[in-house]
Amino acid sequence: MKKKLTASLLLIAVAVSLFAGCAKTPKADPKVKAALDGKKVLFVGCSYTYYGGTVNPADKDNAVLELNERINDNGFFAQLCRANGAEVNVVDWTFGGHALKALLGTEPCSLHSLCLTRTPSGHLADLTDRAYDYVILNEIYRRGESAEEILESVKGYAKIFKDANPNVKLFYIVHDGVYTANTGYDNEWLRSVSLIEKEGITILDWGTLVWDVINGKAQVPGATLPFSKNSFIVSKDHTDGYHPNPLTGYLFALMTFSAITGVDAVGQPYDFCYKKESGVYPISMWLQLDYFKESHYRYDDKETPDVNERKTNFIEVFNSEADMKGLQSLVNTYLADDTNAWEKYITE
Repeated sequence: MKKKLTASLLLIAVAVSLFAGCAKTPKADPKVKAALDGKKVLFVGCSYTYYGGTVNPADKDNAVLELNERINDNGFFAQLCRANGAEVNVVDWTFGGHALKALLGTEPCSLHSLCLTRTPSGHLADLTDRAYDYVILNEIYRRGESAEEILESVKGYAKIFKDANPNVKLFYIVHDGVYTANTGYDNEWLRSVSLIEKEGITILDWGTLVWDVINGKAQVPGATLPFSKNSFIVSKDHTDGYHPNPLTGYLFALMTFSAITGVDAVGQPYDFCYKKESGVYPISMWLQLDYFKESHYRYDDKETPDVNERKTNFIEVFNSEADMKGLQSLVNTYLADDTNAWEKYITE
């Protein structure tokens, strides 16, 4: 009897061991492999992309980083790809305070003191490799231009990458700054989004998702925590109040990932966003969450006497399986929205 019991326990132990091994190595989704394995992805735009960690945050000298310092990015988007068994080359072509026209050569770049040495084509001359499978365009603002003028600029950007790879797939971002920052977004900019979609460029609207949750127009399914602006945006202090925090950066990465692959956003991993012990934690002060929370949710002026306005719970959300599942389900909902941008953003 003792031998039979010992043998049974041994079998159970082996089974548990095998199960644990399988659990640690999930089967790669073939749709992800097909869409992203070995592919090249370019994120081009401004701080709304890097601030939350969708790509690794640029440092204070971001204007002079060369192309070879921006390849093989290890931000949240790349982490999602690799967690699903796809090895990608993500290039981070983001620059704080820059509109796309300064980055892609339709005007000289003088937005940063370190940009003054650039060629008349702006930063485009430095982007020597322009052949990508996916290009994600993130605009900072287009003040004083008509929707048609904005469209012509975007068509020019698209041509740069289509000339290098006719099969490139392009995405255009509607980000939170459209709603939270007073940077010149107006009806013409929103109307241009509808025109851009008609050109076959996919609109990725993570900004409206965040804004709807902040304002109660969308509820997070199964939420156990309250959601406010400070759950998603760098809390207002003397310098900011509209950039995405790491929770929002993850949603941006997830929406882009699901849009490219067509896979369900629910159940996708996110521990790399906040667990240093994961071994893939991006090395940057912006994403050391204790530092981020301390330095970007601190009020130093008298305009914010309400202590509750100083609080953020994005780390608690990351640690809540129910709340993260709810946010992921909203990503599915907003991606599946069959309302054309023309109908959604057109204003008379």
